[in-house]
Amino acid sequence: MNKIKSLCLLAAFVFAGFGANAQLTHLEQSVYLNFNLPTGQFNDDVALNALNESIPMTRFNAGKAAVFGFGLGYRVSYRFDVGFGEVSPYIHADFQWNRIQGDLREAYMNADNGSCPNYFNIPVYVGVNYRYQLDDIFTPFAEFGIGPDFFFLTKESGTSATAGTFKMRYQSTTNVAFQLGLGCYFGQHVSASFHYNGYGKHAIQYSGSPDMNAALALADGSVSSTQTRSIGMLSLRIGFHF
Repeated sequence: MNKIKSLCLLAAFVFAGFGANAQLTHLEQSVYLNFNLPTGQFNDDVALNALNESIPMTRFNAGKAAVFGFGLGYRVSYRFDVGFGEVSPYIHADFQWNRIQGDLREAYMNADNGSCPNYFNIPVYVGVNYRYQLDDIFTPFAEFGIGPDFFFLTKESGTSATAGTFKMRYQSTTNVAFQLGLGCYFGQHVSASFHYNGYGKHAIQYSGSPDMNAALALADGSVSSTQTRSIGMLSLRIGFHF
């Protein structure tokens, strides 16, 4: 949490300094459509056998098996000319959604009142964008951002051959995330870019009934401990700027 507080204070000082001399024409607001592809452990496959033994996923598989997802983003930035291009400090927030792989979703659908977990990442970045206008149409850019990522997993429920009837909720930690992006503005109001988003390692715990915890225990008896998951994404981002 100290890291997150420091980043928020840094963002406040940076934008206070720029805002003191800002002209209205230099302020920019942007909205984004994101198409994301999971990487790292977030994309690890979870095998499902004939007995549906991977349901429920529990903390041992939660945070894995993510597939192609979508998201929305919003940014406020201040653009100023540095003589050889433009630099734009910004604050940016994304809302990213990913489902789990298809065979797992089908297994939950076949379970009695089954509900599969969904994944949500909400990163908040403080960063800087550099752009260089080639002509009236094309303005390539590169950018970097860093900040906290809030990772959420929805509950799972249903009936499986190994756990019987289950209903489980997850808790996960926040971690420091970063993004790197390359892209191009097309005119003044539209852009397209590719990004890598590293969301860091998130610790995952679940809560269930005592009987369920016992049924799901491994030989080492470590049901009460946590699992960490390394989460990342490759994203295609379409931006609209005002």
